[in-house]
Amino acid sequence: MIYEKLIKEINPKPKFNLTWSETDDIYSDGDVEDLLISIIAENEPEHYTNVIAEKFSWATYYHLTNTRANIVNWYPFKKDASVLEIGCGFGAITGTLCNKCKKVTAVELSERRATGALLRCREYDNLEIIVGNLNDIQFTEKYDYITLIGVLEYQGKYTKTDNPYVDFLKTIKALLKPDGKLLIAIENQFGIKYWCGTREDHTGIPFDGLNNYVLSNSGIRTFSKGKLEKIIKESGFKNTFFYYPMPDYKLPKIIYSEKRLMSDEADKYEIKPYSSVGNNSVIAVETELYKELSDNGVFEFFANSFMVECSDTEDVGEIIYAKCNSTRFEEYQLGTRITRYDTVEKFVLNYKSARNMLMTNIDNTIELSERNVNVVRFASKDEDTITSKLIKGTPLHTIIDKAISANNKEKIIEVIDMLWEDIQKSSEEVKAEDNIMYTFGETFPQKDYGRINRKGYLDLITRNAFMDEGEVTWIDQEWSLENVPARYIMYRLLNYLYIDCSHIEKLISYKDFGDRYGILPDIKEYKALENLFLNSVVDGKLVAEYDAFKTATISDCVDNIKKII
Repeated sequence: MIYEKLIKEINPKPKFNLTWSETDDIYSDGDVEDLLISIIAENEPEHYTNVIAEKFSWATYYHLTNTRANIVNWYPFKKDASVLEIGCGFGAITGTLCNKCKKVTAVELSERRATGALLRCREYDNLEIIVGNLNDIQFTEKYDYITLIGVLEYQGKYTKTDNPYVDFLKTIKALLKPDGKLLIAIENQFGIKYWCGTREDHTGIPFDGLNNYVLSNSGIRTFSKGKLEKIIKESGFKNTFFYYPMPDYKLPKIIYSEKRLMSDEADKYEIKPYSSVGNNSVIAVETELYKELSDNGVFEFFANSFMVECSDTEDVGEIIYAKCNSTRFEEYQLGTRITRYDTVEKFVLNYKSARNMLMTNIDNTIELSERNVNVVRFASKDEDTITSKLIKGTPLHTIIDKAISANNKEKIIEVIDMLWEDIQKSSEEVKAEDNIMYTFGETFPQKDYGRINRKGYLDLITRNAFMDEGEVTWIDQEWSLENVPARYIMYRLLNYLYIDCSHIEKLISYKDFGDRYGILPDIKEYKALENLFLNSVVDGKLVAEYDAFKTATISDCVDNIKKII
């Protein structure tokens, strides 16, 4: 047994089954895996962020970041369910499955990686890790769920049949209960990132998948949506529901679905592709293409990844959209999902400490409604989830976009005036000396900041506003501060407006709005207050580790194109 002494010292709770283990670790990234195991052995999972910052590399980030768990932490697993995780690696999502379900069985081909998962999940007594090739293992039970995340593409190497992908799925299907569900996550052979020049994830060769892998011929391959669906149906599954994790399934921030596709240009600011591992081949910036994909109805073909829910039952697609805020400090990490029942759910991501944020959201919506501000109210569903109805109005930035296209400056001003009115009436006014900016000592000058709201609702921003029959309705009110200048709330609203609708500047300058609402004289102080707020909420180390693999710029693309021509 590899690391036998270390395992005995730590004495992990999960069962470690080596009955079907191979003699050699044929699937390995090499010596870096020894480093990863030492990190896992010496640190609790909540401290991985600090370790990633200290020993940063793609390997330490990819295998240890909590962002990996976003591929499953939004999914509505039944709490009394059993799960078979095929290809658990170093346990990036295993702990999340253990938290969500009654029993987890994880299979891993590599004993070294399985050891990492064992030590990482050392506190879970509802977990068994089996080392070996799934095709060789004899199971004695069937499962409610099976996850196949980043595994199907390798079956050309590890399933020795004439039709390895279909046959592998048939083997898996036999392990499901009659009403069970299989979750497959895999890259799209024709993902937009590959057309832009990002290196193929498995072979490292630009445009390899687009050329049907004739350059690598490694036995590892991905598929188009149509081909993947055909393989799934040939394996015997009657029903499928496609999700589209963005920027991809490895590091997802937003989960679209066949029932709710990317349709909002503002979403591109939430998605950060990470192509710098192969930036020298990138010839286009994918985020600049999202709107065209959406407008032309081809997003599903070009989405970077698929996550497919497969079942013999018709009960698929309960969740139609999800978003995960996993760069915040742990006590603030929440996700949002929309269900097919026209409800919205806010839920705890990775840490139970975030439950307080759910209650804050409920309190804020109650208080705003009592001030005659139209807001969608939340109610508790369970200890980790709150729920509300789905607002049916038109997103405010859609209305603003149309007004910009029509050069209707007056309409935009009319709408923003309505929002300013809501900000002012959202809370009673307090004395100037109670201003939160005075509590920071010498940080801010003692001057007149205008109306001071007893409670400042920081989520009164355009991306949280909808218009229906001439009235504004607000959603998603997570954040508030006490004794805040109303102009600071307006400052935040305008900042997000000019991010989400950047072309508004051609019609109305930021300075015009700044003058209209009296923001400009204090804008330096509002920027400073905003930085204080963001630094208290967003974990800079989590942001930095993700930004290390940021999107190629237009300048990068131009340089690469010049090399080609």
